Amino acid sequence: MKKILSSLAIMFMTMISIAQSANDNFVGKWKTEEGFIISISNKNGKFVGTDPKGRPTLYNVRFEKNEWKGTVENHDTGQKGNCEMYLMGKKLKIVAHKGIFSKTFYWIKQ
Repeated sequence: MKKILSSLAIMFMTMISIAQSANDNFVGKWKTEEGFIISISNKNGKFVGTDPKGRPTLYNVRFEKNEWKGTVENHDTGQKGNCEMYLMGKKLKIVAHKGIFSKTFYWIKQ
């Protein structure tokens, strides 16, 4: 019984720690895993991210159904995919989807 209660408590705390809010603010400079700096700004209530060459990397990021959703693009491969974003302190977790595949990556606030 103790194990079940501890497991439930841990699951609940995890859910609270990654809960998203419409007040989350992604504005600023974020360092990718590859070392690039992405500048995220808020335009008309939606977040947009551009790479150092001024190319859009994040599009149309908006709070929808209790999640931050948008589109992310990898300019090296030319691939675009839908994504969810989770603000975790100074880390930004991005889960990108393309068809049945998904990839998770993290950016660090600068």
